[in-house]
Amino acid sequence: MTHVPMPPQPDAVPAPFPLFLDLSGATVLVVGGNDAAAAKCRLLLPSGAAVRVVDPAPGQAVEDLAAEERITLLRRAFMPADLQAARLCYVALESAEEAAWVVAEARRQGVLVNAVDRPALCDFTTPAMVRRGPVAVAIATAGIAPALARDLRARIEAAVPPAFGTLAAFCARWRSRVARALPDRDQRRHLWDAVLDGDEAAAILDRGSVAAADSAMATRLAHAGTVPNRGRASLVGAGPGDPELLTLKALRVLNRADVVLYDKLVDPRVLDLARRDARRIDVGKRCGRHSMSQAAINALLLREVQAGAHVVRLKGGDPFVFGRGGEELEALRAAGAEVEVVPGITAALAAAARLGVPLTHRGIARSLHLITAHGADHALPAHDWRALAASGGTLAVYMGARNLPGVATALLKAGMPADTPAIAIENASLPTERRIPANLSEIADAVAVAGVEGPTLMLIGAVVALAETAAVPARIVQRHAA
Repeated sequence: MTHVPMPPQPDAVPAPFPLFLDLSGATVLVVGGNDAAAAKCRLLLPSGAAVRVVDPAPGQAVEDLAAEERITLLRRAFMPADLQAARLCYVALESAEEAAWVVAEARRQGVLVNAVDRPALCDFTTPAMVRRGPVAVAIATAGIAPALARDLRARIEAAVPPAFGTLAAFCARWRSRVARALPDRDQRRHLWDAVLDGDEAAAILDRGSVAAADSAMATRLAHAGTVPNRGRASLVGAGPGDPELLTLKALRVLNRADVVLYDKLVDPRVLDLARRDARRIDVGKRCGRHSMSQAAINALLLREVQAGAHVVRLKGGDPFVFGRGGEELEALRAAGAEVEVVPGITAALAAAARLGVPLTHRGIARSLHLITAHGADHALPAHDWRALAASGGTLAVYMGARNLPGVATALLKAGMPADTPAIAIENASLPTERRIPANLSEIADAVAVAGVEGPTLMLIGAVVALAETAAVPARIVQRHAA
């Protein structure tokens, strides 16, 4: 019997800490006059920096910038005094020895320095940037993969329309008026969220009409603050774990949340996508018990909504697939609260996709059944096992690791063949995903031997056999269980 672990992940590279510097009028020194130096000059000029270049024999590109009076050019060798009053220093020299000397001098004088194509000599890296007027998007890879940064820049360039610059300028023009009308910070943030989701942004991004945006904004601001802010709740499916499987709507809602209530099955990488200043409340299971009862979670949801907050209840998978989302929806509706549901990709769909297994397949599986193996007091639920065994479909068994022996026994007694293909998937879609294939009569023993600890889903049915011929990534290495 085998189980298939996912490959080990490479050691993490520390992420750079991004900052946007106001360089307007500040001196930036560029040591060197080659094409790389000219490229840094062109990158710096839109920031309003006073760029000073030092080189005894600059190239034509640098000479052209000097002739256009866009930079100050000193046609001589670098001297330590050149660093006086400099905010930043770029070093674009061919000689590694000379570059190291300039870097050492800059550091001695407390000037942040970047040596082009020499990561070990850099105090900072220059990100790839996408500019839309006053909006700047920076992409950094800690200096180890500049080609990847350029690729991401191209993708963002294609995804962010030029009109975002106009939208940013629109927001800047109205900012002081909004601040005067709404002294409360939370009120201002809610208004701006509504603007970006509303007619103002649509007028600029879809129709290119700043006048229509101004009219809509004037109307909105005239009524702002006249009624108390009404809270609302969003029941959001976080998917099986992989952040890339989060829906676009879920991401947008997370970025608007004041409070996020999350459970154990939510991957931390998904939680990190929430607004940084949103309050995060862990209401998940810990150490075999719930830190909050469902009644307490419902009460907390209502309390935060009634206080005027936008509350996101972030749940692993889909809120309505064994997630008690229905109970929370009922409680919110009963109290008259505004509530929306944002579906998520449930584990069965993600696991099957990774395996290359169609959950339904013409001539093999005519139906799909999602069941739980976790009943009251952890007992096996009283499903109609005979009907499930006779369905000829695929079974997706959630929360089944503990009660898998009971599930297998019940299906075998109900007449499902012992050699029916089955597979257990632990931590579906995560880097720690493990796959444990067997047949129905042996799957419980195989899972016990593997010692699964994470959330585990079982797929049972004839379609599981197709995983053997499906395109499984070559990096997956099989190892045999004892």
